[in-house]
Amino acid sequence: MMIKVWNNHYGKVVAEKDQHYIIDCEPCGFKHAIPLPDEKEQADFYEHSFYENYWGNYIRNHLEESEWYKIEYNEKYDLFKKFLPSPVQQTLLDIGSGPGLFLKAGCDRGWTTVGVEPGRAAWKYSTSKLALNVHNVFFNEETHTQFGTFQVVHINNVLEHLLHPQNTLLCIHDILEPDGLISVSVPNDFNPLQKAVIDYYKKDMWWVDIREHVNYFDRDSLDNLLIKTGFRPIYHTSSFPLELFILLGEDYIGNNKIGREIHNKRKKFDCAMEKSGNTNLKRKIYNKLSEIGLGREITVIGKKQTMASSL
Repeated sequence: MMIKVWNNHYGKVVAEKDQHYIIDCEPCGFKHAIPLPDEKEQADFYEHSFYENYWGNYIRNHLEESEWYKIEYNEKYDLFKKFLPSPVQQTLLDIGSGPGLFLKAGCDRGWTTVGVEPGRAAWKYSTSKLALNVHNVFFNEETHTQFGTFQVVHINNVLEHLLHPQNTLLCIHDILEPDGLISVSVPNDFNPLQKAVIDYYKKDMWWVDIREHVNYFDRDSLDNLLIKTGFRPIYHTSSFPLELFILLGEDYIGNNKIGREIHNKRKKFDCAMEKSGNTNLKRKIYNKLSEIGLGREITVIGKKQTMASSL
């Protein structure tokens, strides 16, 4: 067992890639890269390169798949309504709001929504094409109080990118109304099906991508981080376990054509369950998968606690 130390971070090494180590960091309570990227370079990447170069088709793909995404969006808004006290003003902040489709879904349901999106291409689309209220800045200690207070803060596929995720969650806690909700979704990496693929096919850890993801969570580590920053997890779910396709013989790793085919299959499953009136059954399946650590992404909804009560 190799232990690596960097600044105030230390823990068992679980992966090595591109001159970085992924450690199961004992002080942080989750897996992350060391050394961490330079903050200025990281900020420039997300402001100017993420949508333009790294994920050049991101906005177009989301628009083409809007019907599928709306299933997830509406399920989340239904859950927010379920868990918030009633009646309540329906206000939501989306951190890393991308092209704004989640915000638009909320507006269509009568929510007052605000977005924060540092990527200029996505910010421009959400404001010029969808006329949404989105700020082209980073959400951090310096900016977080300028947006107001909210009943719900949504942060989807963002926490894995951040150099200081604990600080971000503390800032979210600061601007949530009493009994407000946080909804966090992250990739479910180092999960049991990924391990099964490695054991059987002798694959590398293909999900480790230091340029984009510096943090790697599972359900337990995400729960613990939420508790540490003043939230009580009240709901867990996941998404389709894509790694299952590899074990079924459809190896999409490094093969964009197969990757697109299996992505379309998982979309067909979700859409078929929705259109047949079986969304609740699908959600029960995903909720159960999350209990045993499976699913390509995990989502946790937490309720704001006073910091004293959360310790």
